[in-house]
Amino acid sequence: MSVKNYAPKNIEDLFSDLAKMTPKSKIIAGGTDLNISLHAGVVKPDALLYVGGINEMRQIVKTDGKVEIGAAATMSEIAKSRLLQEGLTAIADAAADVGSAQIRNNATIGGSVANASPAGDILVPLFLLKAEAVIANSKGELRRVPIPEVLLGPGKNSLCYDEAVIKFLLPLALPGQRSAFVKLGFRKAVTVARIGLAASLDMTEDGLIKAAEMMVGAISPVPLRIETAEQYMLGKRPDEIVETVGRMLSDLIIEKTPKEFDRDYKIGAACGAVDNLLKRFY
Repeated sequence: MSVKNYAPKNIEDLFSDLAKMTPKSKIIAGGTDLNISLHAGVVKPDALLYVGGINEMRQIVKTDGKVEIGAAATMSEIAKSRLLQEGLTAIADAAADVGSAQIRNNATIGGSVANASPAGDILVPLFLLKAEAVIANSKGELRRVPIPEVLLGPGKNSLCYDEAVIKFLLPLALPGQRSAFVKLGFRKAVTVARIGLAASLDMTEDGLIKAAEMMVGAISPVPLRIETAEQYMLGKRPDEIVETVGRMLSDLIIEKTPKEFDRDYKIGAACGAVDNLLKRFY
């Protein structure tokens, strides 16, 4: 069976092409994961819809108090974005940590979300920074959905076959608010995350934490908040809380991670991950 190919150049064309999709169809941008499945014959679509040619879906811009990241923006583009480096650092950090340079030059943020891997680096800061996905459908409609409602579990998302994420919206950081992301894996290069950790801290001029949010990925089907740590951090300096926050993360791993998913490694690595993360704030 021949595969139909569609390559819209703008959002209006995308609406039209989405109407031609079936449950067997696939949307492709960078193709770093999908191409492997296609070549192996694991996935046999009746149609491929390539969205990388839509300029709006590749832009990273500030508008109306938010930052918009096009779903077809590559990890390299996100990592190098001055706008993200200065205001939403955790997103740029995570993108810079994805795979090899070749993978970062092709892998897209939209594809990473659609793939819904529990070890997906970019998912942790998207949860942390309260991102929303803007989703187009075959009826010409757009809707905004909080990122936790898009990710349903490992390899599962809430998108219908005639829908596509066109961009992500993130609130601008408030004055004094900083964020960062780190990950630990078995190898230093091209590593799959065994722990992905992100934090957003609002600090006083003398270095005390007055507001904190922390998320961890790769220990459960979707990223989790570390609420005990968030409360404990208040009124303290980042360099004096590493050991206790590390224990809190270890306790969460014990509670949430099955033993067969590298739980013992994650427990042992928790304090090191927290140390690496909090060093970014002092």
